[in-house]
Amino acid sequence: MHVSAAMGYLLVPHLSRRDESLSRPGSQRSNRLLSPVQLTLIWVLACMSPQVLLSQQDPDSSSFAAMANLRVKSLGSIDYVEIDRPNASGEAKQLIIFVHGTPGSYSAFRSYLNDPVMQERFHMISVTRPGWRNDEDAKVPSLDAQAAALRPLLDMDRSGRGALLMGHSYGGPVIARTAMNYSNLIAGLIFVATTGDPQLSGPRWYNRFATLLPRFVLGASLKGANAEIMPLRPQLEAMRPLWKNLTMPVLIVQGDRDKLVHPDNALFMRAELVNADVRYLPRKGLGHFVLWDESELIRDNLIELFSADSAGTTRTSAQ
Repeated sequence: MHVSAAMGYLLVPHLSRRDESLSRPGSQRSNRLLSPVQLTLIWVLACMSPQVLLSQQDPDSSSFAAMANLRVKSLGSIDYVEIDRPNASGEAKQLIIFVHGTPGSYSAFRSYLNDPVMQERFHMISVTRPGWRNDEDAKVPSLDAQAAALRPLLDMDRSGRGALLMGHSYGGPVIARTAMNYSNLIAGLIFVATTGDPQLSGPRWYNRFATLLPRFVLGASLKGANAEIMPLRPQLEAMRPLWKNLTMPVLIVQGDRDKLVHPDNALFMRAELVNADVRYLPRKGLGHFVLWDESELIRDNLIELFSADSAGTTRTSAQ
């Protein structure tokens, strides 16, 4: 894996917008300060990479749900929040499921859940993946197991069109594996700053070093993220011959200055999706925060690409 990409997976949680990346008061997960050992480890690794590490924790998901008046629901090993408000036509809206990276929670997609245009168009579900509901959750590094956990949600699409899956960072391999396993239930995929190329996804020495550190030294979130990264590469290798089986429309969004996920991952996926209609949006000058920096652009493109009256797309690239 690209050095800074591995660092990001090991050390940087998935953040919300830059101005939302600070921890919320009152959150036990979000308030804790990094220990001196953690800070030392981060400093050493930061010296090896141009990526500046600014935040420890995902925004507090419980606070977000309370503010948005959303009820947190549980289904098997996942938690999720759901927005399905009646639209003007009264017709059932297409389901879109948001899948966060490592670490993270359903709150990573707050800007989409709060968007009135998205609320009018889609039945939205944002999940907290298996292993991330709390610090005591056992991590689930198997992409097949992650896909199986999402499987019951796919049946919640009442539009008859199939569900859309949107993944950020590590959420990309999760939705790809889900689509490979349950392609008949999925109408489209949105990959935002995600990994996919096994050659860019192998653990580095600091990932291996982190496996030796106890959780009280490294911290639950960082230890958990490392547990997901260590076995990722062979799983991506196993998925490589399956990309060609995906025939649904795909949107890929990637910043060319992403220091947490190598930008060439997007080119890999585009090349492997030989039987899918792919729209690729490379974003100049943007990094891993493209999910939030370009939320309106992503929203508008996914609406255009997956709208009911869409006549189909071609393998295009937009600047």
